[in-house]
Amino acid sequence: MRSTARTEHPVTMKPWANKSVGLGLLGLLLIIFGTCLYLLSPVLFHHILQKEIPLTPTSKAFEVWNNTVSLPPMYLKIHFFNWTNPEELMIRGKKPILEEVGPYVFREIREKVDATFHPENNTVSYFQRRWWFFEPKLTNGSLNDTVTQLNSVAISAKHKVRYWEPIVQSTLSYMLSTSNVYITKTVNELLFAGYDDPLIKLGRLAGMGVDIPPFDKFGWFYMRNGSTMFDGHFNMDTGVRDVGEFGVLKKWNYRDTIKFFKSPCNIVEGSAGEFWPPYRRKDEIVLFSGDLCRPLTFEYAQSTYHSGVKGYRYVLGEKSLGNNTRRRYPHEQAKYIEQTTTTEDFFEADHSAEVPDSLDEDPDVVNIGNCFCNGKCTPVGLMNISACRYGAPVFLSLPHFYKADPSLRERFEGLNPDEQQHDFFITLEPTTGIPLKVSAKMQVNILLEPSKTVSLFKQVPTMYFPVMWFSLEVEGTEDLFDNLRKLLSLPNVFMYAGAFLILAGILVICVLALLYLLKRHRAGAIATGKNVKLRAISPAGDKSELMYVDKSVGNEEDGHARNDRKLYPSSIECFNMDLQSKLQHRK
Repeated sequence: MRSTARTEHPVTMKPWANKSVGLGLLGLLLIIFGTCLYLLSPVLFHHILQKEIPLTPTSKAFEVWNNTVSLPPMYLKIHFFNWTNPEELMIRGKKPILEEVGPYVFREIREKVDATFHPENNTVSYFQRRWWFFEPKLTNGSLNDTVTQLNSVAISAKHKVRYWEPIVQSTLSYMLSTSNVYITKTVNELLFAGYDDPLIKLGRLAGMGVDIPPFDKFGWFYMRNGSTMFDGHFNMDTGVRDVGEFGVLKKWNYRDTIKFFKSPCNIVEGSAGEFWPPYRRKDEIVLFSGDLCRPLTFEYAQSTYHSGVKGYRYVLGEKSLGNNTRRRYPHEQAKYIEQTTTTEDFFEADHSAEVPDSLDEDPDVVNIGNCFCNGKCTPVGLMNISACRYGAPVFLSLPHFYKADPSLRERFEGLNPDEQQHDFFITLEPTTGIPLKVSAKMQVNILLEPSKTVSLFKQVPTMYFPVMWFSLEVEGTEDLFDNLRKLLSLPNVFMYAGAFLILAGILVICVLALLYLLKRHRAGAIATGKNVKLRAISPAGDKSELMYVDKSVGNEEDGHARNDRKLYPSSIECFNMDLQSKLQHRK
């Protein structure tokens, strides 16, 4: 027999303890980073918009903006009103009968000319050139179709000289003695080719510095194909410094005011028509039109969806068609509003303030819509653009006098306004301000009214006579909608990723805490002797005695037989158990 002593070892930190500290720190970092990502997702998204949306020479939008030839084709559709009973104009009780013909379809391409970026004030200046190419396969008719309508040249001349000396008006009356109130021309002549009229040459000779059209023929699109002189010179904010100003027109024809109107209606404001600032609301948007020489206010109508992308639809409504755009100014500005010559005071106006029913109730409220009337406001539904059309009595409305005073269309037969076909609306994605669909529809009308001096018009009735209406519809491509969906999903991606990181961090910390509790529980169980095999302790306290024992089961009756079997070491506990077993067997 021999005995051995148990050796004590110093306590050291096990490797898993170091790992647990590292995992705990990792879980804490995941929670912190995930919380930041979740809470700051709007800030991150705004930063992305600020980087991606602004217009720069190297941006993705520049190539498309600079030339639309790479985009899906845009089609300008023109509908003429053919006057079928012009000889009955003077007959009491007879209404002009209008027959809509067309549409005559033209593919439109827009190109920016002399685009110049100005980093000092984050704007870009440019001219716009537009091309129209006839599409016979999409047209209902041909350019050789004849159309009868008002004699626009004669009416414009009469309207131009209405305040001139009587001798001039008498001369015009003599020249028109062989003319008619109406003319019949081909579609091509009325649009692009133009037609000769002796009054045009006479007007240029007799104008003597008066604002006379610089054309030798008349046509609604005469000399416009490929020209840059009609839309004017634009200066637009690029949004580089502030994406909230992206696409906002700063100057038109090198000025921030319009020479055709009095203040505050002469302010250049609104979008240039292709880009809009992000974060749109359900209120209104403003579009500046170079063709109309004025801004147009579009009011929120409804929310729509295009290929799964939500958009806000804004429509041309009362604020533009009813000349009823009212704004509140501080009292001193309202009092001297006619002296305002810059945009400084204009943009201090409270556009969202509640406006009283009567302007007399609040001296700070100014109806800026009235000064687009040029001294004589029209019935609801008409916009007077004669000031920027060389004084010609041209008035715009929605097709078939949709949203206009019913008395306008009741003077004619053949007009049937319809919301689906004749509404002018712009649909924007509210978060980015990107246009999803634009449906521009306008009708050109000529004011026909009697004259006391010009005999040709002495007996004519007063009416706003429809000439034609056009539509231009542009809708985003599937690639645009797909990219928009990806861009708009980023805030949710940031939020979901942040929530996932927070949960992952919490899970890591919870697992570590659980393992720690289990370890402590097991250590306590060992300390109290639970779930552990008992060991025999020698009288000395910490020593065990080792003995050699015969583990084989032999024949106890053969006590004198030689036992050559191998002896095995065993603890005293095992020896005692074997000894007790043998004693019981002998008994």
